[in-house]
Amino acid sequence: MHIPANAAREIPTPDGTIWKYSVNDAVGISYQTLTADTPETGRHLNREVHEIYFIIEGNATFTVGDEEHEVGERDIVVVEPLAAHSIKTTGLTYMTITRPDWHYEQYELIDDE
Repeated sequence: MHIPANAAREIPTPDGTIWKYSVNDAVGISYQTLTADTPETGRHLNREVHEIYFIIEGNATFTVGDEEHEVGERDIVVVEPLAAHSIKTTGLTYMTITRPDWHYEQYELIDDE
């Protein structure tokens, strides 16, 4: 299988851009840029989806559950389903591999206040 770059769906977000590549329902892959924290406040979780982040460029603080991780180029962060997480950054480029393919219906924003 080959998925050309121009087949990716560009999704602008308040904190960056996502280029989502369609593989199948069992796995997803995206190339993403962040220019601000996500979410802006609190944390979020995926009820069903496993996420693997591969950092391409930039630095960030990932909070996953109760653990904080300072990450940079070529680091990997794994987020299991139901793990509340957030990313604090001013500039980050990464790829995300998800299993199953990420879908909004299983996403939940958590207010930590």
